[in-house]
Amino acid sequence: MRRSNLIVAALALLTVACQPQVDRFTLNGRISQADGKMLYLDHLALDKIEIIDSVKLDAQGEFSFNPVAPKECFDFYRLRIDGKVINLSIDSTETVTVTANEPIMQTIYTVEGSENCLRLKELVMRQRDLKQDLRNLGMNFTGNDIKKLESQISEMVDVFKSELLTDFILPEPGSPYAYYALFMSLNGQMIFNPQTNRQDAKCYAAVATQMDIKYPDAIRTVHLHNVALKGMSKTSPSKNNSVSDEIIQKFESLIVETGLIEIELPDCNGKIRRLSDEKGKVVLLDFTAYKTNYSPNYNMLLRNLYNKFADQGFTIYQVSVDSDESYWLNSVRNLPWVCVYDEESANSSYLSSYNVQQIPTAFLIDRNGSIVDRPDNTDELESKIAELLK
Repeated sequence: MRRSNLIVAALALLTVACQPQVDRFTLNGRISQADGKMLYLDHLALDKIEIIDSVKLDAQGEFSFNPVAPKECFDFYRLRIDGKVINLSIDSTETVTVTANEPIMQTIYTVEGSENCLRLKELVMRQRDLKQDLRNLGMNFTGNDIKKLESQISEMVDVFKSELLTDFILPEPGSPYAYYALFMSLNGQMIFNPQTNRQDAKCYAAVATQMDIKYPDAIRTVHLHNVALKGMSKTSPSKNNSVSDEIIQKFESLIVETGLIEIELPDCNGKIRRLSDEKGKVVLLDFTAYKTNYSPNYNMLLRNLYNKFADQGFTIYQVSVDSDESYWLNSVRNLPWVCVYDEESANSSYLSSYNVQQIPTAFLIDRNGSIVDRPDNTDELESKIAELLK
């Protein structure tokens, strides 16, 4: 009998050992003043909200959840008591600790162990502040000038939208908080609407291209990619705004594994040179025109930079939008970096894709193929390139 028990125990241990390891994250903490209340952990999936764990809190309010960690991409969760929620972002087997008082848990809480959760908290708090400001504006509004009220509301929303861009989306377009910002809304209206606003569609595309690198097979990446494609086609400047295969294929070709908008143009020998081919180097992507007053001195500056840093892994990918191709050809014959020509000149689609409003305009790209800076001061170029080459 004892031998039989040992065999059963050994088989049980063998069964456990053969089971695949499941990665999990830990979410713990304390919600005070919630004795007897149910705390739910919700998973905010792409198409639904599902409860994945729950606990009845006691007087101490301590809790600990240990769910399966996201596999392909970051994901979103929330702690919920009644109608009060705390939003969270998880992207690995991290440990996140949340502390709050139940009556005010939506507005005042602490979160430790995750920079993404901290940034998400900042996003949500700013959104709630804006909602309160809009409510106050409506309550204090006097008179019958509805258009004035609408104008004030529109201005406040535009400021908020600009802050989302500069503070959350553009600095880290592949981050969970950049993704979250894209889908924020006010009173049921999307702040960024890629189906009606071309600049908004470009924001979606910018985040989608970075997610293509980090999370190429994730459902959220595929979905965002599709939304960006539809937005770019629907907001196309062409007269026919219907979705066309040509537009979609063109935009798809721009999205490459480097996370950049691809550029494919001929050099002075007619050879097609791709921006993505420079991945692994620090690249100065430069949009310029040679038949300009600034060009001689500007290219001399670039030559000095190239001579100083080329042997350390630095290069220049220079796009000319000159209207005079012959002039460009004669100007670039002896330049050591990649010089390509866009025959569309000022109508170049690449100028639009990179939101170039004036020339010259340059971008600094790190070795991983991510745009890290859009320097507006040539005096700082040398130090910024040196920093990226470290």
